[in-house]
Amino acid sequence: MDKHRTEMQTSISILEKIQRKEFKHYNELGLGKLTYGSFVDSNFEWACDNCLNTKKVILASPGLQQTPSNRHLAYCDKKLHCFSCGVDFIFKKEEKKAWYESYKLPINAIPNNCLDCRRKVQKHNSENKNVSEILRKPENDISVDELNELVAIYVSWEKVAKAKYYQSILNKRLKRQKN
Repeated sequence: MDKHRTEMQTSISILEKIQRKEFKHYNELGLGKLTYGSFVDSNFEWACDNCLNTKKVILASPGLQQTPSNRHLAYCDKKLHCFSCGVDFIFKKEEKKAWYESYKLPINAIPNNCLDCRRKVQKHNSENKNVSEILRKPENDISVDELNELVAIYVSWEKVAKAKYYQSILNKRLKRQKN
């Protein structure tokens, strides 16, 4: 991006604040003169004032990012390709802010999958954890609710034999409760 210094006052002022904080002898090092040049070929995200004002990007909070250097000054949407389903998706600026500032992920981390595929993986992992916790118990100690949960999970995973097995245990348990 080729912008004049006057078109990027916000990003320059943020970078100057970071440098003043990180370098005790900021004035003696003459870093203020290098600030504008720091944006050329940079490996951090920043934005011109116009993009910030038109909301094409959102301002970052560099102090909240867990990275030793090259903190992002702004976040913009980025087009990525999902490894799971193969479709292109947008890594939204708001999601980037959450990843890097709330979740404290490394600044170079990016999602391999779209949000839908990540949710499917999270759901599967959660279900897998639930199944593991239930199956740690002796079969007689598994509650009716837990048996229902096992059946539902195995049905959703298309594990018909396991679903039938736990359904038969559930049916026997329910029949005993009636008598």
